[in-house]
Order: sequence, then C-alpha cells, then structure tokens
Amino acid sequence: MCTAAVPAGASEAFEMLESLLGSLAGQDAAELPAEVLAERLRVLERADAVGAALRSRYLEVFDARDGSVADGQRTARTWLVHCTRVTRGQAAEHKAVQALAREHPVLVAALAEGHVLTKSVALQAAKWTRAIPEEYRQEAEEIVVAAARAGADLRALAAICAEIRYRTAQPDPGDEKDKDLDRGVSFDTTFDGAGVIRGDLTPQCAAMVQAVLDALSAPAGGGDLRTRPQRYHDAVAEAMRSL
Repeated sequence: MCTAAVPAGASEAFEMLESLLGSLAGQDAAELPAEVLAERLRVLERADAVGAALRSRYLEVFDARDGSVADGQRTARTWLVHCTRVTRGQAAEHKAVQALAREHPVLVAALAEGHVLTKSVALQAAKWTRAIPEEYRQEAEEIVVAAARAGADLRALAAICAEIRYRTAQPDPGDEKDKDLDRGVSFDTTFDGAGVIRGDLTPQCAAMVQAVLDALSAPAGGGDLRTRPQRYHDAVAEAMRSL
C-alpha cells in the first residue's frame, strides 16, 4: 500500500517537489549500478518534459498579466534573468517554451505526458511546423505526436514534417508575376569528384529545401526506420492520408 503523503494543494506540492529533489541530489550516485542510473536519468528526462509544459503555461499567464512589472522588470525575459538568475540564453529558451503554450497546444499536451516528447524535441518540432500553413498546422502536430508516441525518433519526425510541408505547400505567387525570372538549380562535379550546387530559389522553394536538409541532418538514432514496428508506419500512413 502506498504511504506517500498527498499534498493538500499546489503550494504544498511544490514544497514537496523541491524537498524531494534536494533529497535525491544528496545521494551518492557513485554507489548506484549503471542500470539504476539509466532508469533515473530517464525519469529525470520525463520529469523535465512535464516541468517544461508547466513552465510554458505559467510563463504565458505571468507574461499576459505583466507579472514582471511588480519586480521592476519591463519584460518576462529580463525578469527571468534578474529574478530567477538564469543566463540570457536560458531565458531565451524559457521564452521559446512559453511560445509552445500560445502557439502549439498539441505539442504542450504531449510534453505534459512526460514520455511522448522531450523538451528539446518539442521545441524542434515547433520550429518545423511553424513553416506549415496555419490551416494545417494543428493536424500536422497531431501527426507528429502520434508518430512520436509510436516510437519515431527525431530523424523520422523531421522527415514527416518535411513531407507535410511538401503536401501543403501553397502555389508560388511569383509564378505569374515573375514568369521571366530565371530560376533553377545546377549541379556540377569538380575534377576530384566533389559536388557543387548553385541555385536561384523562391522563398517557398528555399523553405522546402531547408526542410529536406533538416530531415537529412537529424541524428539517425539507434537503427534504420525500416526496422521499426509496423504500428509506427501504419499510424503515420493513416495520419498522412488525412491531409
């Protein structure tokens, strides 16, 4: 039977959280087996994801209410630096997390589950989906979350976002007004076999090329996608058919 105390409210829960983390930090990690350390690192990553989702919502409300003014700070960003003692770089990341609550509720909900997305993956996915037309963005993020829940790694998520961008790309407005503009891409090889690419691309085409490069440059992870469970492929294929 569980004998853990149940906090009476949010304030008590935060006090318990701080106390528990302090207690764990005082333990000697050198005496723990590697498998125990691995599991605790996984738990910490899940806790970090949940904490990021909570931070995104708190910051969004705090900022909307000009909470920083009470401490003599003009913006939430400067408040984070001066009142929580984080670096400017960390404050920028916190603000990026805040944007998830405002612009990417689907990703925040997945982040709050702890085991679906990590904070860094959620932020990267948000960056990719911002380039998708707004009318398709929520559905695209639902596809990304479904794929992540089914086991897709970062490289697979990048490929999915690139595919969605390809399928939802709007017609290039320059096709009519810039008919005579010379656009194209050339590829040449030098005498030693090195390749050289030159091109003149529209902004839309450049964005698509960037998505493809993002997909190719994402970490490959532990194995080839072709060896992943069929349920992953089925889930993604079914979701993509809805576009």
